[in-house]
Amino acid sequence: MTIREQVEDASFLAQNGRHVGALTTLMLAVAASSRRTFPKGTKSREKPKEEMSDREAFTLFLGGRIRKILFGDFGAPDEGTSGISVGFRQAQHDVAVVLYKYYRCELVHDGELPEDVEFSAAKQPSAGLNISNRGLQVSISTGNKMVLDHGWIDLLREAVTNARCNGTEFGIQHFDLVLMPGIDEPTFLASLVEKYETSPGRVQILKHAVRKLSPESITSAAGDAIAKGFSALVHSQEINGGAITGLRSHGFTNDQGVLLQRGIELLREIASRYRLVAAS
Repeated sequence: MTIREQVEDASFLAQNGRHVGALTTLMLAVAASSRRTFPKGTKSREKPKEEMSDREAFTLFLGGRIRKILFGDFGAPDEGTSGISVGFRQAQHDVAVVLYKYYRCELVHDGELPEDVEFSAAKQPSAGLNISNRGLQVSISTGNKMVLDHGWIDLLREAVTNARCNGTEFGIQHFDLVLMPGIDEPTFLASLVEKYETSPGRVQILKHAVRKLSPESITSAAGDAIAKGFSALVHSQEINGGAITGLRSHGFTNDQGVLLQRGIELLREIASRYRLVAAS
């Protein structure tokens, strides 16, 4: 069974009320995707002298995907931790570890969830954490029980479908933003930070906007067209509310996320040094 078939089966199960079955199937798709990203034989990051375990591959892949989907794709590596820490059974866990240890392993090996772990239809009124971005919304409730809501099905499906390692299987072309020849990226980005008296993180947010809009469209467009394209990214939450708060405080956008002249100028500077190349 292919990863695409697993995702399609999970969607069918969810549509027919079989949400635990959908979750189980998506866990298999995540595991397979993680091994495309970190093939057997890859050295462990935790123990460099050993091979990477299935657990480490799963949590690195899924953690990075969750972080980028929920918090934005602003220059961080594709893999890593999710940025969401959850307290359960007297310990703190990254949510990717929670999904692996208490959901994936229990469902795959034992066929059911532990008594203090649940998968619920609705967002919990007492949920300790609610996160939404790009049309996705998930909640986690902890205490005597760990409860994830069904919103995680949509997030896991997005994590697998739009992962770079699965581009060919899902017919999605991914692109890299590549510097023009002869330009040193750290030096160039540092010069922008100094010139605009801003932070590296804010430059990375606008660099991401350049990748989504394309350097060519920015360098050839009038300012109002660039602002319109940026507004579309804000509307879709590709550039999320947290990013806009940061950009607004440095004069790149207004309160509504509309790109100002200072932001247009920085976008143009970034776009003039990069080109889009299809990812291999």
